[in-house]
Amino acid sequence: MMSVVRLMKEMPQGYEDACMTEKAIQRKRGISEPEDLMMLSLFHLLNGCSLTEISVIAELTKLGKVSDVAFMKRFENCNNWFRWIISGLATGGAVTYQKPSWLEGYNVHAVDATDVSEKGRSGRIYRLHFALDLFKMESRQYNITTNATGETLCNFEVAPCDLFIADRAYSTLRSVEHCLAGDGDFILRLRSNSFKLRDNAGETVDLLYRLKLLDEGETLDLDTFAASSENKKIPIRVCAKRKTDDVIAQLGKKMHRIETKKQYKVTEYAREFNEYIVVVTSLPEEIAAEQILEAYKLRWQAEIYFKRLKTIMDFGELPKRRGGSVMAWLNGKLMVALLIEKIIGKADFSPV
Repeated sequence: MMSVVRLMKEMPQGYEDACMTEKAIQRKRGISEPEDLMMLSLFHLLNGCSLTEISVIAELTKLGKVSDVAFMKRFENCNNWFRWIISGLATGGAVTYQKPSWLEGYNVHAVDATDVSEKGRSGRIYRLHFALDLFKMESRQYNITTNATGETLCNFEVAPCDLFIADRAYSTLRSVEHCLAGDGDFILRLRSNSFKLRDNAGETVDLLYRLKLLDEGETLDLDTFAASSENKKIPIRVCAKRKTDDVIAQLGKKMHRIETKKQYKVTEYAREFNEYIVVVTSLPEEIAAEQILEAYKLRWQAEIYFKRLKTIMDFGELPKRRGGSVMAWLNGKLMVALLIEKIIGKADFSPV
Protein backbone atom coordinates (compact mmCIF):
# COMPACT_ATOMS: atom_id res chain seq x y z
CA MET A 1 0.00 0.00 0.00
CA MET A 2 1.25 3.48 -0.91
CA SER A 3 2.73 5.44 2.04
CA VAL A 4 0.92 8.47 3.42
CA VAL A 5 4.02 10.66 3.09
CA ARG A 6 4.44 9.71 -0.58
CA LEU A 7 0.82 10.60 -1.32
CA MET A 8 1.11 13.97 0.37
CA LYS A 9 3.98 14.92 -1.94
CA GLU A 10 1.53 14.79 -4.87
CA MET A 11 -1.00 17.23 -3.40
CA PRO A 12 -1.82 20.15 -5.72
CA GLN A 13 -0.24 23.50 -4.93
CA GLY A 14 -2.23 25.57 -2.48
CA TYR A 15 -3.97 22.66 -0.79
CA GLU A 16 -2.99 23.99 2.66
CA ASP A 17 -4.66 27.36 2.04
CA ALA A 18 -7.70 25.56 0.59
CA CYS A 19 -8.06 23.74 3.90
CA MET A 20 -8.97 27.08 5.47
CA THR A 21 -11.01 28.53 2.60
CA GLU A 22 -13.03 25.30 2.30
CA LYS A 23 -13.50 25.35 6.10
CA ALA A 24 -12.01 21.95 6.86
CA ILE A 25 -10.34 23.72 9.80
CA GLN A 26 -12.51 26.46 11.26
CA ARG A 27 -11.07 26.62 14.76
CA LYS A 28 -7.49 25.73 15.58
CA ARG A 29 -8.40 23.38 18.39
CA GLY A 30 -7.08 19.81 18.61
CA ILE A 31 -5.75 19.68 15.04
CA SER A 32 -4.56 23.10 13.94
CA GLU A 33 -2.49 22.58 10.77
CA PRO A 34 -3.75 21.47 7.34
CA GLU A 35 -0.84 19.08 6.87
CA ASP A 36 -1.62 17.36 10.18
CA LEU A 37 -5.31 17.00 9.34
CA MET A 38 -4.48 15.60 5.91
CA MET A 39 -2.02 13.09 7.35
CA LEU A 40 -4.58 11.78 9.84
CA SER A 41 -7.28 11.69 7.15
CA LEU A 42 -5.01 9.63 4.91
CA PHE A 43 -4.28 7.21 7.76
CA HIS A 44 -8.04 6.79 8.11
CA LEU A 45 -8.66 6.45 4.35
CA LEU A 46 -5.61 4.48 3.26
CA ASN A 47 -4.66 2.24 6.15
CA GLY A 48 -8.12 1.45 7.46
CA CYS A 49 -7.47 2.95 10.90
CA SER A 50 -10.55 3.25 13.06
CA LEU A 51 -11.59 6.55 14.65
CA THR A 52 -10.26 5.39 18.01
CA GLU A 53 -6.93 4.44 16.41
CA ILE A 54 -6.74 7.85 14.72
CA SER A 55 -7.20 9.52 18.10
CA VAL A 56 -4.28 7.50 19.51
CA ILE A 57 -2.09 8.11 16.42
CA ALA A 58 -2.72 11.85 16.65
CA GLU A 59 -1.52 11.95 20.25
CA LEU A 60 1.48 9.63 19.73
CA THR A 61 2.73 11.53 16.68
CA LYS A 62 2.00 14.91 18.31
CA LEU A 63 -0.21 15.88 15.35
CA GLY A 64 -2.90 16.97 17.76
CA LYS A 65 -5.11 15.89 20.60
CA VAL A 66 -8.54 14.89 19.39
CA SER A 67 -11.21 12.38 20.42
CA ASP A 68 -12.66 9.85 17.99
CA VAL A 69 -15.95 11.80 17.80
CA ALA A 70 -14.14 15.12 17.30
CA PHE A 71 -12.04 13.65 14.49
CA MET A 72 -15.15 12.29 12.78
CA LYS A 73 -16.64 15.80 12.76
CA ARG A 74 -13.36 17.22 11.42
CA PHE A 75 -13.24 14.53 8.77
CA GLU A 76 -16.81 15.29 7.73
CA ASN A 77 -15.84 18.96 7.28
CA CYS A 78 -13.08 17.83 4.91
CA ASN A 79 -15.52 16.94 2.13
CA ASN A 80 -15.26 20.25 0.25
CA TRP A 81 -11.49 20.28 0.83
CA PHE A 82 -11.20 16.82 -0.70
CA ARG A 83 -13.32 17.98 -3.65
CA TRP A 84 -11.02 21.00 -4.13
CA ILE A 85 -8.00 18.66 -4.21
CA ILE A 86 -9.76 16.28 -6.62
CA SER A 87 -10.46 19.21 -8.93
CA GLY A 88 -6.79 20.17 -8.86
CA LEU A 89 -5.72 16.61 -9.61
CA ALA A 90 -8.29 16.22 -12.40
CA THR A 91 -7.11 19.38 -14.17
CA GLY A 92 -3.46 18.67 -13.42
CA GLY A 93 -3.17 15.58 -15.60
CA ALA A 94 -4.51 12.75 -13.44
CA VAL A 95 -7.60 12.75 -15.69
CA THR A 96 -6.56 12.71 -19.33
CA TYR A 97 -9.86 13.50 -21.08
CA GLN A 98 -12.01 16.62 -21.35
CA LYS A 99 -15.71 17.24 -21.55
CA PRO A 100 -16.92 17.51 -25.17
CA SER A 101 -18.65 20.78 -26.02
CA TRP A 102 -21.94 19.01 -26.86
CA LEU A 103 -22.12 17.70 -23.28
CA GLU A 104 -21.79 21.14 -21.66
CA GLY A 105 -25.48 21.27 -20.78
CA TYR A 106 -25.41 17.90 -18.99
CA ASN A 107 -24.36 16.72 -15.54
CA VAL A 108 -22.64 13.53 -16.62
CA HIS A 109 -22.63 10.73 -14.05
CA ALA A 110 -20.80 7.43 -14.34
CA VAL A 111 -22.29 4.90 -11.91
CA ASP A 112 -21.00 1.72 -10.34
CA ALA A 113 -21.36 -0.37 -7.18
CA THR A 114 -19.09 -2.30 -4.85
CA ASP A 115 -19.56 -4.53 -1.81
CA VAL A 116 -18.09 -3.38 1.51
CA SER A 117 -17.77 -5.75 4.48
CA GLU A 118 -18.56 -4.43 7.93
CA LYS A 119 -15.76 -4.81 10.43
CA GLY A 120 -16.34 -6.82 13.56
CA ARG A 121 -18.14 -10.00 14.45
CA SER A 122 -21.21 -9.47 12.27
CA GLY A 123 -19.25 -9.34 9.00
CA ARG A 124 -22.33 -7.99 7.25
CA ILE A 125 -21.90 -7.01 3.62
CA TYR A 126 -23.24 -3.72 2.36
CA ARG A 127 -23.48 -2.65 -1.26
CA LEU A 128 -22.35 0.88 -1.94
CA HIS A 129 -23.85 2.40 -5.08
CA PHE A 130 -22.04 5.56 -6.15
CA ALA A 131 -22.22 8.11 -8.95
CA LEU A 132 -19.20 10.10 -10.07
CA ASP A 133 -19.09 13.27 -12.11
CA LEU A 134 -17.24 11.80 -15.08
CA PHE A 135 -15.30 14.96 -15.87
CA LYS A 136 -14.70 16.49 -12.44
CA MET A 137 -14.13 13.03 -10.91
CA GLU A 138 -16.16 13.92 -7.84
CA SER A 139 -18.52 11.68 -5.90
CA ARG A 140 -21.98 13.13 -6.50
CA GLN A 141 -24.40 10.54 -5.08
CA TYR A 142 -24.36 7.38 -3.03
CA ASN A 143 -26.79 4.80 -1.73
CA ILE A 144 -26.08 2.07 0.80
CA THR A 145 -28.12 -1.13 0.57
CA THR A 146 -27.77 -4.79 1.45
CA ASN A 147 -25.94 -6.90 -1.10
CA ALA A 148 -29.31 -8.27 -2.22
CA THR A 149 -30.03 -5.01 -4.06
CA GLY A 150 -28.89 -5.13 -7.65
CA GLU A 151 -27.22 -2.48 -9.81
CA THR A 152 -29.90 -0.19 -11.22
CA LEU A 153 -30.39 3.52 -11.85
CA CYS A 154 -33.27 3.27 -9.36
CA ASN A 155 -30.60 3.56 -6.65
CA PHE A 156 -29.98 7.20 -7.65
CA GLU A 157 -31.94 10.42 -7.72
CA VAL A 158 -32.48 11.81 -11.21
CA ALA A 159 -32.96 15.48 -12.13
CA PRO A 160 -33.29 17.35 -15.44
CA CYS A 161 -29.96 17.69 -17.29
CA ASP A 162 -28.59 14.56 -15.58
CA LEU A 163 -26.99 12.10 -17.99
CA PHE A 164 -26.20 8.65 -16.60
CA ILE A 165 -23.62 6.48 -18.36
CA ALA A 166 -23.53 2.89 -17.20
CA ASP A 167 -22.53 -0.62 -18.22
CA ARG A 168 -24.64 -3.69 -19.04
CA ALA A 169 -25.81 -4.33 -15.48
CA TYR A 170 -27.89 -1.15 -15.58
CA SER A 171 -29.58 -1.75 -18.95
CA THR A 172 -33.01 -2.73 -17.66
CA LEU A 173 -36.44 -1.25 -18.30
CA ARG A 174 -36.65 -0.32 -14.61
CA SER A 175 -33.51 1.81 -14.99
CA VAL A 176 -34.83 3.40 -18.18
CA GLU A 177 -38.24 4.21 -16.71
CA HIS A 178 -36.72 5.60 -13.50
CA CYS A 179 -34.35 7.87 -15.43
CA LEU A 180 -37.03 9.19 -17.76
CA ALA A 181 -39.44 9.77 -14.86
CA GLY A 182 -36.89 12.22 -13.43
CA ASP A 183 -36.48 13.97 -16.80
CA GLY A 184 -32.95 12.66 -17.06
CA ASP A 185 -31.11 10.96 -19.91
CA PHE A 186 -29.05 7.81 -20.22
CA ILE A 187 -26.44 6.00 -22.27
CA LEU A 188 -26.50 2.32 -21.29
CA ARG A 189 -24.52 -0.59 -22.69
CA LEU A 190 -27.02 -3.15 -23.98
CA ARG A 191 -26.86 -6.86 -23.20
CA SER A 192 -28.00 -9.36 -25.78
CA ASN A 193 -31.01 -10.18 -23.55
CA SER A 194 -31.67 -6.85 -21.78
CA PHE A 195 -35.21 -6.26 -23.07
CA LYS A 196 -37.22 -6.58 -26.28
CA LEU A 197 -37.03 -3.80 -28.83
CA ARG A 198 -39.87 -3.21 -31.29
CA ASP A 199 -40.38 -1.17 -34.45
CA ASN A 200 -43.24 1.27 -35.18
CA ALA A 201 -45.47 -1.61 -36.24
CA GLY A 202 -44.93 -3.41 -32.95
CA GLU A 203 -42.78 -6.15 -34.48
CA THR A 204 -39.75 -7.41 -32.57
CA VAL A 205 -36.50 -5.96 -33.92
CA ASP A 206 -33.89 -8.56 -34.84
CA LEU A 207 -31.02 -6.42 -33.63
CA LEU A 208 -28.27 -8.92 -34.41
CA TYR A 209 -29.47 -9.12 -38.02
CA ARG A 210 -29.28 -5.32 -38.28
CA LEU A 211 -25.81 -5.33 -36.74
CA LYS A 212 -24.52 -7.87 -39.23
CA LEU A 213 -25.53 -5.56 -42.09
CA LEU A 214 -23.02 -2.93 -40.93
CA ASP A 215 -20.04 -2.30 -43.18
CA GLU A 216 -16.61 -1.80 -41.62
CA GLY A 217 -16.53 1.56 -39.81
CA GLU A 218 -20.28 2.10 -40.27
CA THR A 219 -22.44 3.13 -37.31
CA LEU A 220 -25.97 1.92 -36.61
CA ASP A 221 -28.46 4.58 -35.50
CA LEU A 222 -31.86 2.98 -35.01
CA ASP A 223 -35.10 4.29 -33.47
CA THR A 224 -37.03 1.59 -31.63
CA PHE A 225 -39.53 1.20 -28.80
CA ALA A 226 -39.78 -0.84 -25.63
CA ALA A 227 -42.95 -1.67 -23.69
CA SER A 228 -43.12 -0.01 -20.26
CA SER A 229 -44.45 -1.67 -17.10
CA GLU A 230 -47.79 -0.05 -17.98
CA ASN A 231 -47.52 -1.33 -21.56
CA LYS A 232 -46.79 2.14 -22.96
CA LYS A 233 -44.24 2.80 -25.70
CA ILE A 234 -40.84 4.01 -24.51
CA PRO A 235 -38.68 5.47 -27.31
CA ILE A 236 -35.30 3.75 -27.31
CA ARG A 237 -32.51 4.86 -29.61
CA VAL A 238 -29.91 2.22 -30.45
CA CYS A 239 -26.36 3.22 -31.43
CA ALA A 240 -23.84 0.55 -32.36
CA LYS A 241 -20.55 -0.17 -34.07
CA ARG A 242 -18.54 -3.31 -34.77
CA LYS A 243 -15.41 -3.89 -32.72
CA THR A 244 -12.07 -4.25 -34.47
CA ASP A 245 -10.88 -7.72 -35.51
CA ASP A 246 -8.11 -7.62 -32.88
CA VAL A 247 -10.57 -6.81 -30.10
CA ILE A 248 -12.96 -9.53 -31.28
CA ALA A 249 -10.12 -12.08 -31.25
CA GLN A 250 -9.17 -11.08 -27.69
CA LEU A 251 -12.81 -11.28 -26.66
CA GLY A 252 -13.04 -14.83 -28.03
CA LYS A 253 -10.10 -15.91 -25.86
CA LYS A 254 -11.63 -14.21 -22.83
CA MET A 255 -14.97 -15.97 -23.35
CA HIS A 256 -13.19 -19.30 -23.68
CA ARG A 257 -11.45 -18.74 -20.33
CA ILE A 258 -14.76 -17.83 -18.71
CA GLU A 259 -16.45 -20.93 -20.13
CA THR A 260 -13.61 -23.12 -18.86
CA LYS A 261 -13.53 -21.56 -15.41
CA LYS A 262 -17.29 -21.35 -14.79
CA GLN A 263 -18.23 -24.49 -16.70
CA TYR A 264 -20.96 -23.02 -18.86
CA LYS A 265 -21.41 -22.37 -22.55
CA VAL A 266 -21.90 -18.88 -23.97
CA THR A 267 -24.68 -18.95 -26.57
CA GLU A 268 -23.76 -18.34 -30.18
CA TYR A 269 -26.16 -15.36 -30.23
CA ALA A 270 -24.43 -13.73 -27.25
CA ARG A 271 -21.01 -14.48 -28.74
CA GLU A 272 -21.91 -12.74 -32.02
CA PHE A 273 -23.71 -9.87 -30.25
CA ASN A 274 -20.58 -9.14 -28.22
CA GLU A 275 -18.67 -8.42 -31.42
CA TYR A 276 -20.41 -5.03 -31.40
CA ILE A 277 -20.51 -2.05 -29.07
CA VAL A 278 -24.25 -1.53 -28.59
CA VAL A 279 -25.71 1.22 -26.42
CA VAL A 280 -29.24 2.50 -25.89
CA THR A 281 -29.91 6.15 -25.20
CA SER A 282 -32.61 8.76 -24.73
CA LEU A 283 -30.50 11.54 -26.27
CA PRO A 284 -32.03 13.39 -29.23
CA GLU A 285 -31.16 12.83 -32.89
CA GLU A 286 -29.31 16.16 -33.01
CA ILE A 287 -26.52 14.35 -31.18
CA ALA A 288 -24.79 12.00 -33.62
CA ALA A 289 -24.51 8.29 -32.90
CA GLU A 290 -20.70 8.60 -33.15
CA GLN A 291 -20.73 11.22 -30.39
CA ILE A 292 -22.86 9.00 -28.18
CA LEU A 293 -20.52 6.05 -28.65
CA GLU A 294 -17.52 8.29 -27.92
CA ALA A 295 -19.23 9.47 -24.72
CA TYR A 296 -19.70 5.87 -23.63
CA LYS A 297 -16.04 5.20 -24.41
CA LEU A 298 -15.11 7.89 -21.85
CA ARG A 299 -16.62 5.64 -19.21
CA TRP A 300 -14.15 2.95 -20.23
CA GLN A 301 -11.32 5.40 -19.59
CA ALA A 302 -12.74 6.07 -16.14
CA GLU A 303 -12.84 2.33 -15.36
CA ILE A 304 -9.33 2.47 -13.92
CA TYR A 305 -10.56 4.91 -11.26
CA PHE A 306 -13.51 2.66 -10.45
CA LYS A 307 -11.13 -0.29 -10.00
CA ARG A 308 -8.70 1.73 -7.91
CA LEU A 309 -11.58 3.11 -5.85
CA LYS A 310 -12.97 -0.37 -5.18
CA THR A 311 -9.55 -1.60 -4.05
CA ILE A 312 -9.08 1.33 -1.68
CA MET A 313 -12.61 0.89 -0.30
CA ASP A 314 -11.51 -2.44 1.15
CA PHE A 315 -9.49 -0.47 3.72
CA GLY A 316 -11.55 1.17 6.45
CA GLU A 317 -15.13 0.99 7.60
CA LEU A 318 -17.93 2.57 5.61
CA PRO A 319 -19.71 5.30 7.65
CA LYS A 320 -23.38 4.38 7.56
CA ARG A 321 -25.18 6.88 9.78
CA ARG A 322 -24.13 10.39 8.76
CA GLY A 323 -24.59 11.45 5.14
CA GLY A 324 -21.82 14.05 5.35
CA SER A 325 -19.38 11.44 6.61
CA VAL A 326 -20.21 9.10 3.75
CA MET A 327 -19.58 11.82 1.15
CA ALA A 328 -16.29 12.79 2.79
CA TRP A 329 -15.31 9.12 2.90
CA LEU A 330 -16.19 8.63 -0.78
CA ASN A 331 -14.45 11.79 -2.00
CA GLY A 332 -11.48 11.01 0.23
CA LYS A 333 -11.17 7.55 -1.28
CA LEU A 334 -11.42 9.04 -4.76
CA MET A 335 -8.76 11.60 -3.87
CA VAL A 336 -6.44 8.75 -2.86
CA ALA A 337 -7.21 6.89 -6.10
CA LEU A 338 -6.25 9.97 -8.15
CA LEU A 339 -3.08 10.53 -6.13
CA ILE A 340 -2.02 6.93 -6.73
CA GLU A 341 -2.78 7.32 -10.42
CA LYS A 342 -0.63 10.45 -10.55
CA ILE A 343 2.28 8.60 -8.95
CA ILE A 344 1.92 5.65 -11.33
CA GLY A 345 1.81 8.04 -14.28
CA LYS A 346 5.23 9.40 -13.25
CA ALA A 347 6.80 5.96 -12.97
CA ASP A 348 9.48 5.08 -15.51
CA PHE A 349 9.03 1.48 -16.62
CA SER A 350 11.80 1.67 -19.20
CA PRO A 351 14.29 -1.21 -18.91
CA VAL A 352 17.13 1.16 -19.79
